[in-house]
Amino acid sequence: MIRTIETYLKENIDDYVIIRSWIDKNAFPVFLRTSYNFHEMTILDTTCILIEILDEAPSLDVLHKHIKRIKELTNLQIVFYYKEISWYRRKSLIENRIPFIVEDGQMYMPFLGLDLKKTSKYVEKEVKTFSTSTQVAYLYFLYNKNEVINATGFAEKMGFTLMTASRALYALYSAKLLIYDIGGKTSRSKEYRRIQDPEYFQKGHELIKSPVKKLIHVKKPPEGALIAGLDALAELSMLNPPVYLIRAISGEDLNKQKMEIIKNKDIIKDEKLAELEVWDYDPRQFSNKKHVDIMSLYASLKGENDERIEQALEELLRGETWYTG
Repeated sequence: MIRTIETYLKENIDDYVIIRSWIDKNAFPVFLRTSYNFHEMTILDTTCILIEILDEAPSLDVLHKHIKRIKELTNLQIVFYYKEISWYRRKSLIENRIPFIVEDGQMYMPFLGLDLKKTSKYVEKEVKTFSTSTQVAYLYFLYNKNEVINATGFAEKMGFTLMTASRALYALYSAKLLIYDIGGKTSRSKEYRRIQDPEYFQKGHELIKSPVKKLIHVKKPPEGALIAGLDALAELSMLNPPVYLIRAISGEDLNKQKMEIIKNKDIIKDEKLAELEVWDYDPRQFSNKKHVDIMSLYASLKGENDERIEQALEELLRGETWYTG
């Protein structure tokens, strides 16, 4: 049974899942050893204890007591393994945030960000546009050409959960933008790096999306907001600047600001109010200058149907090594 779930996890979650018998079974009290088989599981670079229920599954109250004792002995995340499970027990385990795996592929491991219900066989879909986390990963590698990093390191660097980081890296790998070698301290970690210039840009620019979620207008943009949109393009090219300021801010930062948002179109037009682009990631993440980064700027404007803008963007991109190779 354990080999079955190991195969499933390798096919659907992590190629390098390892499940092996717990070495020191005598470390557990007799009442636990008679109820469970214990296994050490490493998944997505996280080691946990997989507990196989031997006979009749214990009640929720008993389960809580067993969890407390096992955590005292191992100091590891606990995952229960069920051959089958009722809808009622599955619901109660999730409500109590108790991780589990079922032989048919259902699983709930919140410490990894995994919550998979029983589904038909997974079919890989062609990526047509980046998700936000994948776009952040794409930009990270664009500006860090020689970076080699695994999912754990990437999660820590970007402030992602391990699952989000793994999905973003795998999406770039599926789009043939990243490659990986097996390495790390355990010699099982996927160490990702990007493909060479200018192919990385050429493939990625077709998938990149505008980071702008919405536009709002304010009398004065927040301090530290980066120059964006046509305002930034004009500063970086020969394009004439707009008659109003354009700045970028993340949605998270917007929620922290106390700004009066003007919605009256006549006031906006007459007073030439500042336009604030609200982004779905932090525009400061990839820029140490006063304007947004070049690739995000390109993504925010590439849909503009204006020959002058297209020409200015083209000239701007030509100055980057990742564009010309």
